[in-house]
Amino acid sequence: MKNIFFPKANSKPYFAYYISAIFLGALICVPGANAKESDAPTVPMAIAEEKPEEDVSKTKKAERRVDERKGTWTFQWGYNRTSYSQSDINFRGPGYHFTLKGVDARDKPQSVDSSYVNINLWETPQFNFKFAYYITNHFFISIGEDHMKYVMTPGQAGTISGYIDPLAIQRARFGTSPESAVYLYAFPNNLNQFAGYHGGGQTVNITPDFLKFEHTDGLNFFFIEPGFTNSFWVSKDGQHAFSLVGSAGGGPVVCRSDVRLFGEGKNNHFHLSGYGVTAYVGTRLDFFRSFFIEIGGRGGYIDLTNILTNGRSKDRATQNFDFMEIIGSAGITF
Repeated sequence: MKNIFFPKANSKPYFAYYISAIFLGALICVPGANAKESDAPTVPMAIAEEKPEEDVSKTKKAERRVDERKGTWTFQWGYNRTSYSQSDINFRGPGYHFTLKGVDARDKPQSVDSSYVNINLWETPQFNFKFAYYITNHFFISIGEDHMKYVMTPGQAGTISGYIDPLAIQRARFGTSPESAVYLYAFPNNLNQFAGYHGGGQTVNITPDFLKFEHTDGLNFFFIEPGFTNSFWVSKDGQHAFSLVGSAGGGPVVCRSDVRLFGEGKNNHFHLSGYGVTAYVGTRLDFFRSFFIEIGGRGGYIDLTNILTNGRSKDRATQNFDFMEIIGSAGITF
């Protein structure tokens, strides 16, 4: 029977064709497989090559030198001792307008006790705090508060000028505070010497029944200051530095004034009382890049144009003085 599909005469050429096709297909497929095998490891290798670069960049970022301050923030907290120049204090109200000249005052530091660590008593000591942002490695802008205390020295001699109506003294007797009452009733006629007109050269003793004058819940000076930091020693590993810090600025002063005038008065509420200007210079020791301690001095001028006195709405006082602070603080850089 004849094979109608594969005649004998042509069987060998067809067989050779199939063999050639299979061989060529194998040649085509094998390089493809080899290509995939050769390509497969390239992706992990690329990833492996990129990882060291990322690690290096992270290491470099972590190794910021202590004097590379641009873009960093600092916060510091500390305490102060303050001294004041003599001051002329002007009092005015219904029935009186007088000035006490050359008045001495001092600060009122808190003794070392639990108030320095008790969060509920944090405002009791004479404290300072400041935030700063470094615009460059050297220059910064800062905001902060100096919480000072101002206490007029009781019993001192002062020069008085102006006028006090006797009726103003008598009216104040109806509102005598408990702390003034003891002195007032022990020396009932002492206040009478302050009534009437006073020339510029008359000296009087400022007794407790006549005047108590304090800003003890605070002479609170809020400020904004541009400043600079210049390191004159940096450790070889870049972790520690010794630097000079300076700044100057000004801002409002908020007082809570504790006043007794002619025996009448109270510890008034917090009140915008005036303004101040200031300059600061100090030395800073940075350690481990992120921590520092600082000791410095701040000098300035304060003008209080609106002081609350005996609690009556029309009664006010004004004064101005220079001040000098010694400040010790500790802080963190972040």
